[in-house]
Amino acid sequence: MISIPYPYTDRRMMNNTLLIQNPHTYLLPGVTSKTIETCSRLLQDNHEHHHIFFNSEDGFHNHTAHHLLAAFGLGASCETLERIYKQQKQIQQPIHPLHNTKDFDPKKCLGDENYYHDYVKFFTEELENEKYQGNIQDLIEDYLFNKDYLTLILGGAYHSFIHLGYALEFQSKIMTIEGLAMASIDAVGVQDLLKHMKYDRNSSNQKTALEIVELIIKDERFDDKLFYNDKGPKVDIVLKRNGGPLVIEYAQMWKCDIDDLRRADILINAGAIREKKEVHLDFFLMHATTSSLFLNIFIQSFKNQENRMKFLEAKFAVDLLQFVARGRPKINLNYLLNEHQISKEHQYSDAQNPWLPLIDKCLTHHDEHVPKTIRALIYAEKFDQSQGKDQLPYLKIAQLVMDALFPEEEKDWVHEGIGWEEFWKKVKDL
Repeated sequence: MISIPYPYTDRRMMNNTLLIQNPHTYLLPGVTSKTIETCSRLLQDNHEHHHIFFNSEDGFHNHTAHHLLAAFGLGASCETLERIYKQQKQIQQPIHPLHNTKDFDPKKCLGDENYYHDYVKFFTEELENEKYQGNIQDLIEDYLFNKDYLTLILGGAYHSFIHLGYALEFQSKIMTIEGLAMASIDAVGVQDLLKHMKYDRNSSNQKTALEIVELIIKDERFDDKLFYNDKGPKVDIVLKRNGGPLVIEYAQMWKCDIDDLRRADILINAGAIREKKEVHLDFFLMHATTSSLFLNIFIQSFKNQENRMKFLEAKFAVDLLQFVARGRPKINLNYLLNEHQISKEHQYSDAQNPWLPLIDKCLTHHDEHVPKTIRALIYAEKFDQSQGKDQLPYLKIAQLVMDALFPEEEKDWVHEGIGWEEFWKKVKDL
């Protein structure tokens, strides 16, 4: 180790106030100069003092920034933001000291969380160099498409992807630095999937995402790629059993449409509920939903049209991999849209705008994934270009999420894989 001040803080990062300039940012009432200052200050404190994993052994990600920004975007008060930070801070581990410069090579230390602080320093300096001159869009696009980071940000259950999405949404340098540093050290990768991907577009690729999902559900070739009782990361198991080429076979059939992808990212999560069963939602498919919030934000930031297409195609391929890893759950679309009944508690039938009490309640949940999911559904409603009956009932899906996660001391996401019959046999009948 060397005696560089610890934690490393570049003076150029000290003024990191969030910027509300992105035309695709959708903020609720409650966002004020005071909440901007509070959120920016808390993000800076987290950046300076905490590692990007709160549990290095298991690779559990520090969600402090995600929780703060989701709540901030939903109009949370300064007091709520402070409460969230106090809660998150209790479980974080300190950022590790920097290594000696000669011991750190950004190309050779990939996948090693011990070098997170070194990558933070590296990307801080990289962002401000002569090539990028502080432009986070240029840095992100260059690293994603010219330095192979697209594969890296899609690993680790989308966490680096989401981090960089927030960076672009709020023009945050520290979120950019953290997101790229996180991608650099996350050991759960999808390289063995995306190395099979061919990005040359074929006009015969005209299937929708949900059509492809239905084909995967029926394809028996997936049956021996994963079993309910398999131990360890499910994505890794599918890839080790040579499931990557099979997933890509289906990914290449897609027509590549951003609205179609966003819709599928929501429905592979919400549509996996079962008739006459208590409502449950899958933890990993939920991340497909929360990451979908940033599709438009990423695409609008890229200057190169080819990069935009490649980005969407890679994201869809990883979505399919996650879907397979959760047991290829049946999507009960008709039941979700037309038959499933929301609880009286979350219908908010007396409210003039049911979204408002729903948003207020979701901010009370200790799990940051709840407000993140609700915010993704609000954005989906904003971006959805379909009309009339073709538009998804985003409020109903948000109410479904609330039913699945409240009361919070009794309910949780499904971690074992929602597609398995073994799981549903344990679920309470209605």
